[in-house]
Amino acid sequence: MLAAALFCLIFFQTNRSIFVRSAGLFLIMACGFVWELQLSPEPRYFLLVILALLLAMGFASDFYSASLRTWYFRVAEESLWGVVIGSFIGGFILWMFLGSIGGMIVGSLLGALIGELKAKGFVSFRQVTKATLGACAGVFGMSAKLMFGLEMVYWILVTASHTGH
Repeated sequence: MLAAALFCLIFFQTNRSIFVRSAGLFLIMACGFVWELQLSPEPRYFLLVILALLLAMGFASDFYSASLRTWYFRVAEESLWGVVIGSFIGGFILWMFLGSIGGMIVGSLLGALIGELKAKGFVSFRQVTKATLGACAGVFGMSAKLMFGLEMVYWILVTASHTGH
């Protein structure tokens, strides 16, 4: 864990919170290593490779979504909250008209748009559209990190159940 924190601080100096946001992935990876190298009678190195690849993909999805969200798209914090609130409202209200996924997508886009307009006002159509889509992409990157973490837990549990631990 300490080596991962130092790696993040050295190579990603502009974004020190990247390790904090991805600490769960590193903890899952550490648990997998302890399980396989300390508790398992015969270590399965393929599991450690799978966990390392999932960790790298989850870390990269969060890092690049956060980088694009702040540097390229210039997304306001209110826009991110708009995505979250809009997806819940869209999922519960707009599902009657658009279905559950359609309602969540439309609600997310509308929430991001409202949050961006509230934070910065109407600058230009291009900037508002860019920030709205960037907010949705940023939340998708954070969600992808969560999915990679759940996949890591899945692989640990599946390999543990096949060995009878």
